[in-house]
Amino acid sequence: MKLYLPTNLELDQLIYDNPRPITFNPYKKDKLMYIIHLLSAIPLMNKDLLFEDYIPLNAQMLQSKIQNYKQYLNYLEFDLKIIESDKQYIVGHKSKGYRLIDKYKTTLEAFSYSERTFYKTLKRHKNKKALSVKHLNYLTKWFNADLEININAVQNFLDEEFTLKNENLQLRDYNRKSKKFKRPIDQYNHAKMSTDKLSWQDYYLLLDDNVYRFHSNLTNMRSVIRNAITYKGQKLISIDIKNSQPYLSTILLTKNFWITAKNEPKNNAFMSISFDEPPNPLSKVFKDINGYKSNSINISNINIQHKDSYIMLGEMEKALIQKDFEQYTQLVVKGEIYEYLEDIFLNELGVGYANRKEVKSAVFQVLFTDNRYLGQEDAKPKRLFKQLFPEVYKVFAKIKRKDKSLLPRLLQSIESYLIVDVISKRIVTEYPNAPIFTIHDSIATTEEYVDAVEHIMKDELSKAIGHTPTLQRENCELKNMDKHLDNLRKKVKEVA
Repeated sequence: MKLYLPTNLELDQLIYDNPRPITFNPYKKDKLMYIIHLLSAIPLMNKDLLFEDYIPLNAQMLQSKIQNYKQYLNYLEFDLKIIESDKQYIVGHKSKGYRLIDKYKTTLEAFSYSERTFYKTLKRHKNKKALSVKHLNYLTKWFNADLEININAVQNFLDEEFTLKNENLQLRDYNRKSKKFKRPIDQYNHAKMSTDKLSWQDYYLLLDDNVYRFHSNLTNMRSVIRNAITYKGQKLISIDIKNSQPYLSTILLTKNFWITAKNEPKNNAFMSISFDEPPNPLSKVFKDINGYKSNSINISNINIQHKDSYIMLGEMEKALIQKDFEQYTQLVVKGEIYEYLEDIFLNELGVGYANRKEVKSAVFQVLFTDNRYLGQEDAKPKRLFKQLFPEVYKVFAKIKRKDKSLLPRLLQSIESYLIVDVISKRIVTEYPNAPIFTIHDSIATTEEYVDAVEHIMKDELSKAIGHTPTLQRENCELKNMDKHLDNLRKKVKEVA
C-alpha cells in the first residue's frame, strides 16, 4: 500500500512555515497524508467521481481509521489551506465533499507509510474487506505474479493522451447528465494509480454487499489501459455480453419470472417475484445476494417483508406481462438496441452521440432514471423510448415506482449471480487451468480457453434468461492503445 500526494506539495515546508503550531493530539503525519491521498484514491473505486468537483469523505469510514479526523480536516483546510470543501452535508444522503485547491491539481507521487501503527490499522481494514471474497478463490487465485502490465507502454500512452486532452477540450470525456467534463489530470492520475497497484501486486478484491458485484483491479481500471495486461505473457481476450443490461432486462418481460401471489385471493390480478417455488430459475439470486431469511429479505437497507413463497418486491399486473415485447426483445437479443436507439434519437430528436459509451449512457438514462424525470427537458430520449416501446416502459416503470434504484440493482444482481456464481464456477469445474477475470458483464481469458469460456457463457445465459445472447470478443493488446491515440489525433486535425 502506498500514499499518493501531489508532486508539488511540500508538506513539511508548509507545516514548518505555518505560524500556528499543531495543537491537536494525537497527531501523525501519515494520517494527514492519508486524508490528502483519499481525494485522489477514492475515484479509483468509483470512476463516476472523476466527473465531480468534490470528493465525498464518509465520516464513519474516516473515524474508523482516524478517531480525531475532524481536526486533521480543519488543519488541512483552514491552517495549511491545501484543501477546500463544498460545505454540503445531508444526514443519511450526502457526505461533505472536499478537493485539493487548484495549485495542487497536478501529477501524483507515491510515498510509503512511515508510521507502522497506522499502516497496520489500514492493513486490518484491507484484510477485513478481503474476507468478502474468501469464498471466491476460483476468481481471486488468478491475481498473482503471472498477471502483468506493461508499465512503459502505459506511461507513454498516458503522457500523450494527457497532452492531447489537456490542449483540446473537445477530446475530453463528457457526462451529459451532469454536464461536466473529466479533467485530464484526474484521468491521468487515476490510470497511473491503477497501473501501479497492479504492477506492485497490490490487489483490491471486494464483493459488495449490495448487488453481489465482484470488484477488482481490473474492474476499476480504464478499459483502454487493460490492453497492456497479459497473463503468463499471453494476451487476454474479453468476451462481452452485448448490451448486457437491456439483454438481462428481457427476463423481466417473461411470465416465468413472476408468480401469482399465494394466499392473497384479492390480488389475483397481480404477480410477484418468486423466491421459494420457481418457475423462475433466478430465485436463488435474491436468497444468496440479499440475505434471505425466513421472515424478511434485506435489499440494500430496504427491508421488505414477505409471506409464504412470494415477496412484493415488484408487484406486476398479470395483463401487463402478457403483452407483446417481441420488437424490443429481438433488438436486444441481436445486440442491436443501442444502434437502433442511436439512429432514432438522431433522426427524431437531432441528438447525436460521439461514441458507443455516450449511447450506452443515454440508454441507461432512459431505463434507470426516476419515473418523475419523464417531464424534464433533458428527458426527450426517455419520452421517445416510452413512445417506441410503451409496454416495456410500463413494466420498468412499475418496478421503479417506489425506488428508482430497484431496476438497476435487480439487473446487476442477476448479472453478478450468473457471471460469478454460475458461469465462472462451471468454467473452473470443467477447465480448472483456465485463467478467468470477470469484469462485471464480461469474462477475460487467454486464447487457449476463449472458445470454451464463450460456449459456457452462451449456454448458461441462454438457460437462465431464455434467449441466446450476442457475445462479442475483444483482444486486449497494445495496438488498441495506439488506435485510441490515433483517433484523438484525427479529431484534433478535423477541428483544426
